[in-house]
This record gives sequence, structure tokens and C-alpha cells, in this order.
Amino acid sequence: MALFGGSDDDLRRRIEALERRIAILERAAGIAPRPSPSGETVASDMVRQLAVQGNKIAAIKLLRDETGLGLREAKNIVDGIA
Repeated sequence: MALFGGSDDDLRRRIEALERRIAILERAAGIAPRPSPSGETVASDMVRQLAVQGNKIAAIKLLRDETGLGLREAKNIVDGIA
């Protein structure tokens, strides 16, 4: 049993939902995605974790939610991680 009485999976789902909401608010406020020093979009830790675990579809969806990227751009980033 994890903190706040939920399972680890439950907490991960709740965090992912919060991250999606924050990304939506950032887009609505006109805040750009986090660029890296090289100028590329930086994937969140959760996107990286999903990609490494082989769950590319979920990683692409989350990256698109977080950044507002198109499907092709998000897929290319996730493919580069995995």
C-alpha cells in the first residue's frame, strides 16, 4: 500500500492525469513546451518510462498531451527514446 492509501499504479495514473491537466493549462496560457539546450522538445520522465517499458502508444499520447506536438513529431521523439 502506497502513500495516501492507493496502490502505486493508482498513484501513477493520478499523476499522469495531473500532468495532462497541467499541459492543457500551459497550452491555454500560451506557455511553450520545455525545450532542451539543443532546441528539441524534452520528454517528461513518465513519457521516457512508458517508452522504455515498450508502451509506445501511451508514451506518444502523453507526450502529445504534454506538448501539443503532432503525431509524427511525438512518434519520432518516442522512437528515439526506446
